[in-house]
Amino acid sequence: MKNKLIISQSILWATALLVVALVDDTQYTLFLLALLATVSVVNLNKNS
Repeated sequence: MKNKLIISQSILWATALLVVALVDDTQYTLFLLALLATVSVVNLNKNS
């Protein structure tokens, strides 16, 4: 179960970094970063 958690966290943060690199609109970028960070933290708290 811990491996799945590490993999899901890695995928979420990699997605967040790709969003920053690919999106030009800063307001949209900040929204997506906040959304992905929230999902990541909630997922981490739920599985801990």
